[in-house]
Amino acid sequence: MPGSSFSIRAVSVEFGETEISLRKHFPAYLRTIEKTGIETVFQTKRTAVELAASALNRLFGESDLRRDEVDCVIYVTQSPNYFLPSGACILQDMCDISRSAMAFDVGQGCSGFVQALSIAAALTKNFVNTVIVCADNYRSKLDPKDHSTSLLFSDAASAVWISSESGLLVRAESHFTDGSGKDFLFQAVATCESHEYLHMSGADVLLFTKNQVPKEIREVLSTIRLTPSDISKWFVHQASKLVLDVIENRMSIHGRLERNLDRVGNSVSSSIPILLKEQINHLDEGPLLLCGFGVGLSIATMILEPLPPTS
Repeated sequence: MPGSSFSIRAVSVEFGETEISLRKHFPAYLRTIEKTGIETVFQTKRTAVELAASALNRLFGESDLRRDEVDCVIYVTQSPNYFLPSGACILQDMCDISRSAMAFDVGQGCSGFVQALSIAAALTKNFVNTVIVCADNYRSKLDPKDHSTSLLFSDAASAVWISSESGLLVRAESHFTDGSGKDFLFQAVATCESHEYLHMSGADVLLFTKNQVPKEIREVLSTIRLTPSDISKWFVHQASKLVLDVIENRMSIHGRLERNLDRVGNSVSSSIPILLKEQINHLDEGPLLLCGFGVGLSIATMILEPLPPTS
């Protein structure tokens, strides 16, 4: 059965203020850099919610959306400043959003944007304008000695304006969660006596990606009788070149995935919004597939179909 319809009206992005050339800063790891395909990452001294506010304020400056028109704020992050209140409430105040807006957090990582988009699409029955704001400063979580993570992650935020105006139809979606893989990618809660770094078992995460992501994509395509060749645009989480190459090979879609990881790194939940911003004028060219995957372990997949303009 057809799902909800909505429009992606605008996307704005905020990167960490420090641009890091990996080849320059990590010359001993050129072989690893070749495998990841990431040449540049960004780092910030700001908190994630400060990055988020910058992206959201940029959205107001770059689009026609007014602050008093926002009905709902969905904040996707795994870098909270407080246990409470929610980051979305902080954003409402920092960005002068209407007090009548609903505001809540989604505490998810690389699958978080697609999950938030699923929620926002359902909420179009009640809200005209929803903003999905994604932000993480993962680099503050990294052990400087752990080059498996320091050569991957980038600090960034994104703000996406979702309108109830018809434009994209949710043809199908699927969600996968396997909490038994929690030890493959995690950060424990720090205490007053210790700082807990992010831990990633790269081999296990890659195996999960190889085995499960193509399977989830095939299954969601089959529910609406589409094949990979029917998809016009592929917006897949920019985990690494190795991961994207595996997905292209398993799906037999060589060269079809949108890519920007060489320029911006793995930006966690902002990964797909950054791709969408770069292709914002081409979202009406055919079926779109969005797939985020990672920490959880979780996968969120959505197929969107452009609707003809109303007369």
